[in-house]
Amino acid sequence: MTKSSAFGTSLAVGVRQVECAVIVGTITGNGNATFTMTMAGMTGSPLATSVAVLQNDTPDTVATKAVTALNAVANFNAKCVASCSGANLYITALLAAANDATMNMAYTNGTCAGLTPDATSDNTRAGVDAVNVAQVTNISGPGMTLDTEDVTTHDQATAFEEVVATVLRSGEVTLDIEYDPNEATHSASAGGLIDYKENKIPVWLELTFPGAVVWQFPAFITGFEPGAPHDGALTASVTAKISGAPTLA
Repeated sequence: MTKSSAFGTSLAVGVRQVECAVIVGTITGNGNATFTMTMAGMTGSPLATSVAVLQNDTPDTVATKAVTALNAVANFNAKCVASCSGANLYITALLAAANDATMNMAYTNGTCAGLTPDATSDNTRAGVDAVNVAQVTNISGPGMTLDTEDVTTHDQATAFEEVVATVLRSGEVTLDIEYDPNEATHSASAGGLIDYKENKIPVWLELTFPGAVVWQFPAFITGFEPGAPHDGALTASVTAKISGAPTLA
């Protein structure tokens, strides 16, 4: 069995870019709306997708239909994912990367009628390339678990308990650092751990083990606790709570 040293394990933190297209207009004629995605590195960009709509579809309904259609396109789904809240159509990059000024979701009437075309989406959240947190001494987690619910009944064949699986818990990642208030990845300035926590910014974590095995997680930085003993180094304990499905190599 291969045995590996933990030395060299790293945790990178970045931000996934988000664009938002606000759908305006109720459909007055059946047909297809056209949604066009532009993104650096996306095959076929600008990539046009037809979305079938019906008369009287509201902006909320159009946004929902667009999410289904866009996420079914392989070239789109290789680089980003669509979601919506009401009439707001959100496009989220799959990975953290430097902000792409060309990233844009436009929509217009194709063979349908009723939409108010919009050629420019809003840059809701700027992308930030994932950068290794400096001076990390220890990384723990994530403590992933599976919840179960007891379904034991009086009339089963044996007296042993029976359970069903319910929620997958993604857990937390914790790390200890030699804290340097002037280090960019530790600070309260843009792109620092304290900044991500204080401003409740959704981050993207990339945990790289020796052998180039990478685990990736959407998360929030939920804790930053400095320690300053009179006879020791300045340190800090950092906690990140995973929010959503992790990608495990």
